[in-house]
Amino acid sequence: MNAGFGSWLLGTPLGGNALGGMLGMAIGIFIVLAATTFGSALLYAISGFGFAVLAAPLFLLFLDPARAIQLVIIISTALSIAVLRGMLPALRRGCCCV
Repeated sequence: MNAGFGSWLLGTPLGGNALGGMLGMAIGIFIVLAATTFGSALLYAISGFGFAVLAAPLFLLFLDPARAIQLVIIISTALSIAVLRGMLPALRRGCCCV
């Protein structure tokens, strides 16, 4: 991988040494975004709403606005599809309560 190759998620060069550099910073931001996604998904699973309410402001702290909103929409859609797939057996039985 050459030094000019950029990370898709963060748009920063991946070049760096084993002690961190830009790669260490990119990994740190990725971990924060992953933890934000997990916490927001947990809130969504418990309450049924709130993923974008929690995720969007935190994503906006670390990414540019266009990329942050795109990621929130993609993750929110995937999360909604996963929840719907889990509810389908109950809906087929005719039970509204899961």
